[in-house]
Amino acid sequence: MIQILFSRFGYVLLIMFLQIFLCNYISLWGYATPLLGVMVLFCTPLNAGRKGNMLFAFIIGLILDAFSNTPGVTAGAMTATAFLQFPLMNSIVPKDATEDALPSISLLGKYKYFSYIAILMAIHHIVYFALEAFSFFNPFNLLMRFLATYAVSLLLAWSVEILHTSK
Repeated sequence: MIQILFSRFGYVLLIMFLQIFLCNYISLWGYATPLLGVMVLFCTPLNAGRKGNMLFAFIIGLILDAFSNTPGVTAGAMTATAFLQFPLMNSIVPKDATEDALPSISLLGKYKYFSYIAILMAIHHIVYFALEAFSFFNPFNLLMRFLATYAVSLLLAWSVEILHTSK
């Protein structure tokens, strides 16, 4: 049990480290900055409480906001994603899964797991860019930033997940 806890804690620290010290300094084509912070929600066990998970996501979002100079944007996006994560998990995870299981490739299969990741990232990025823009004055620019960031973030997230599960 303690080994699993340290493994999850190490995963969260790795994702936060990548976001703060690497991804925040990447800007591809002036539109895409990878947002990997939402990946900390991927390792949420099925039996985690919704309120506790939302509080965890909010705290992680505040930490990422402090280092990213985006006051409240990441915290709001992470909290909204954590709120919608459990209905998504309940619709995708098999009914015979144990309560303390983690959503993973071995539990869900590649297609369902990567669609789970893609949906969570889409929710996060939509809320993130809606909060960041706080208006839809320039919808083309907003759409381009969303699509470019989503594509780069999804590619990096899949790569990290494949490396994480192939140990």
